[in-house]
Amino acid sequence: MVENPLAFDFSKTRTICDAFDAAWAFLQGLGSDLTQAPRSLAAQSILAKRITEMADQGLRDIPALRDDALAFLQHGPPSDSRNGLGEAIGAQAAPLTELNQAGSVGETPQPVATGAHSTASMG
Repeated sequence: MVENPLAFDFSKTRTICDAFDAAWAFLQGLGSDLTQAPRSLAAQSILAKRITEMADQGLRDIPALRDDALAFLQHGPPSDSRNGLGEAIGAQAAPLTELNQAGSVGETPQPVATGAHSTASMG
């Protein structure tokens, strides 16, 4: 069988898909506005491209691919700052940083209690 250098094998494709799904679920769990129109398509494109690039370089660990893509999104690629996405990504940096400091990015994100939505009175 002739290998096509532009095609991925099933295992690599599955890894890329799983890493993307995990990164997107993480952003959705944060309630990030990057998961809402009109920014969602650009955010998805950045995540997908970064995960694919890193998989092409040999990274196959799903949590590592996810974390790398989220960090890449958080720091805002220079080309995206021209279309306003860089500012939107910057607005998400604090929650991502807080969660990264609190635990692994792979853990289920918990809402941060702030303002009138504090969980202190619940329970």
